[in-house]
Amino acid sequence: MKCGKFSFKFICNECKFALSEFENGVRYIDGFKVYYFYKYDSIKDLLYAKHQMHGHFVFKVLANLSFKKFAKEFEFGSVVNAIPLDDNIRSGYSHTAVLARALKSPSIAPAYRALRAKSSVKYTGKSLEFRQKNPRNFELLKSIKNPVILVDDIITTGTSMKEAKNLLIKNGITPLFGLVLADARE
Repeated sequence: MKCGKFSFKFICNECKFALSEFENGVRYIDGFKVYYFYKYDSIKDLLYAKHQMHGHFVFKVLANLSFKKFAKEFEFGSVVNAIPLDDNIRSGYSHTAVLARALKSPSIAPAYRALRAKSSVKYTGKSLEFRQKNPRNFELLKSIKNPVILVDDIITTGTSMKEAKNLLIKNGITPLFGLVLADARE
C-alpha cells in the first residue's frame, strides 16, 4: 500500500523497515505533551485506510512498529492505563483500539470503552474554528484509578486531545501524556 510494489502483505518488508525509522517528536497542547512517531505526510496514505475494512491490518502493522516498541521501553513505577480516544467501532473495527492494544505490557494496561464521544461529528479536513465550535463531547464510561496515556491516530489542531485531557482532570484522573501515530501540523 505504501510503495506500490507487489506483495501478499498490506505493507511489504521494505516499507516496514522504512517505517521503523521514526520522525518522532513532541507537541504541546496547552502544556500537555503529545508524542508522535511520524510526520503526517509520510504516512497519510496509510492513515486513510482507517475508513476501510483492511485498515485494521494497516493500523496493526503501524502500531506494532511504533506503539509496541514504545511500550517495551516504557517504565513508570506503577501500571498506567492507555485510553483510546473514542474507540467506537466503525468500518468493522476501532483504529484507536488497535493502537492501544499494541501498548499492552507489564507497565501499560489498555482500558477499552472508557472514553466515548457523544458527538459523531467528523473532523477530517475541518478547520480549527469548526473543531472548536463542534466539540466531541467526550464522556467517561469507566472508573479509572491509574494515570492515563491518551491514544489517537493523528494530532491536527489538538482539540480532541485537549478535550479528553480536560475531562480526565475534571474526573480526578491524571493524564500523563498523549501518544499518536502522526503529527499533521503544517
